[in-house]
Amino acid sequence: MFFLKARLLDIKTGAPYIGLISNIDAKRLDIRAGDELFFYRGKTKFTIKVDITSTLVQPGELGLFQDIIEDFKVKPGELLKLDLASHPQSLEAVREKLLGEKLSYKQIYAIVKDIVNGSLDDVETAFFIASAFTPNNFSREEVFYLSKAVAETGPTFKFKKKVADKHSTGGLPGNRVTPIIVAIIASYNICIPKTSSRAVTSAAGTADTFEVLAPVEFSPEEIKKLIKKNNACLVWGGEKIAPADDKFIRIAQRLGIEPYSKMVVSIMAKKVAMGIKYLILDIPVGKTAKISNYQRAQKIANLFKYLAKRFNIKIKIVIHKAKGPVGRGIGPALEARDVLRVLEQTENRPLDLEKKSVFLAGQLLELIGKAKRGQGEKMALDALKSGKALLKLKQIIKTQGGDPNITSSKITLGRYQWEMKSPKTGRVTAIHNKNLVEICRILGAPFRKRAGVYLNKTIGEKVKKNETLATLFTTNARYLDLAKQACKKIEIFKIK
Repeated sequence: MFFLKARLLDIKTGAPYIGLISNIDAKRLDIRAGDELFFYRGKTKFTIKVDITSTLVQPGELGLFQDIIEDFKVKPGELLKLDLASHPQSLEAVREKLLGEKLSYKQIYAIVKDIVNGSLDDVETAFFIASAFTPNNFSREEVFYLSKAVAETGPTFKFKKKVADKHSTGGLPGNRVTPIIVAIIASYNICIPKTSSRAVTSAAGTADTFEVLAPVEFSPEEIKKLIKKNNACLVWGGEKIAPADDKFIRIAQRLGIEPYSKMVVSIMAKKVAMGIKYLILDIPVGKTAKISNYQRAQKIANLFKYLAKRFNIKIKIVIHKAKGPVGRGIGPALEARDVLRVLEQTENRPLDLEKKSVFLAGQLLELIGKAKRGQGEKMALDALKSGKALLKLKQIIKTQGGDPNITSSKITLGRYQWEMKSPKTGRVTAIHNKNLVEICRILGAPFRKRAGVYLNKTIGEKVKKNETLATLFTTNARYLDLAKQACKKIEIFKIK
């Protein structure tokens, strides 16, 4: 065991945790580049990798990158307790899984814990992910163990009340039903602590959209305070809730794999961590949605049902055909405007977004027992028509540090705009989801929140030649030019 003073380095690596020591200290401590150290914070130890320098840090110092500084609140000059790391015992369990052995909960928990604290590096974690999510390589019981371990290696929430949630497997542009459903459910004094994701390959995630209206990044303790005030929140799940999941997502993306079992574990672990007891699950199925056929959707639904039973979560699963985008706006600000228009009940609100939100909220009200069978949708619609849901959303916005007086007409969009015209007269029969998302990302979404596409015409609507099909928005003239060129090369609207 030894001690070095912290020196803060303004560099962010992403992962894993990395520290720099001087070549003099490296010789003194017999440390080589690539070795691992235990980094102690209170009674907990984390693993960092070591690089060696002759100029960037002085003898007696440990240079720390921004990742560690932000996660552990290290102060300049702080004396840090360190030790040479031994190989984690969980590696043996990873080897067993690679050989096809069945793992116990204790073994899986040890693996997940070592992934969270950095004792397993990206390569070792990748071996586990590849083995865990290979079809049929994990039994249902092991998937349950993994979901439980991912939840329990981070902060968990317990409430002495009925706790509800809604989730979608995703894949549809727009589809921003979550803030509307949260507002409806919470307006009936039902606890709905919603943790949402940011976009990875889409034009916006729920967290990206709600961030247009209010901050979404909070610590677990802050989240508890938000829920206590409003019985609800709309926050980014991020690295704080079920932290192993964030690492699974990052490494799986680099491996280019997206098995459905990983998606199920990711969703259920976060629900367990948040103390959810009632869950409505939306599974859209379509050629350009995330889940392309009913057979796969049913397999996913069956695994969700099994895990829900093991975790004592009452679940209702809605599998439905998805033809195209839901709502008119695609991109954070445009989707936030759609949400507000539905809650404000404006004449130009997207009715498909309203209809889906009311249906799912109604199903959830019935699942909880707040509404009698067949009466859920009426209660959900009443919350919209009476303004109760809008009032609740404004309370959530205010509590999370946003402007409660925000309205749909005050949402600012990118100042660079272009109207896509129809090449002929006819009817819109299809919209290519993936191509639409690609255009939005070229425009800068989700990182440029004012960027995106507004659908002036959607599936089933008539259009005349040279009439506007969609309006593109961005904050950068170069991005707009790139998007206009891309629109000439890929098909978004199919007109017959």
